[in-house]
Amino acid sequence: MKSPRRLLLLVVLGLSPLTGCSAKPYEGKPRIPISGKVTYDGRPIDGGTISFIPADGSNRVSGGPLIQGAYQVPEEKGANEGEYRVEVRWPRPTGKKYKDPDTLETYNEQKESMPKKYNTQSELTASVTETKNQFDFDLKP
Repeated sequence: MKSPRRLLLLVVLGLSPLTGCSAKPYEGKPRIPISGKVTYDGRPIDGGTISFIPADGSNRVSGGPLIQGAYQVPEEKGANEGEYRVEVRWPRPTGKKYKDPDTLETYNEQKESMPKKYNTQSELTASVTETKNQFDFDLKP
């Protein structure tokens, strides 16, 4: 019984350096944490998302959830320095329900409530740099 335990201990100890902390948990270009606030018609957006999509396609997409109008994307998931098109999405309940044909579960139907000019045809932009990484958007209907 001791042999399997020793083998397990050796495997765990042998793998531990591979799972340890590193100074930089990602590879590639430096990433920058981004944050800010998003309102629509003066109200903070809650339950939506914000995405920073590289304008030239060379950098990574970044973004996160909007919670009470605020977002915070940590460095390891942050944006690379550059120009971005910004998309804001805010699905909201329609008041209707639908049944999933596979599971037969009933769900509340949701529909995108933001105008296309803020998501699929977004006119919003951001220029991310080391010193400019906070972006607030006051969106109007």
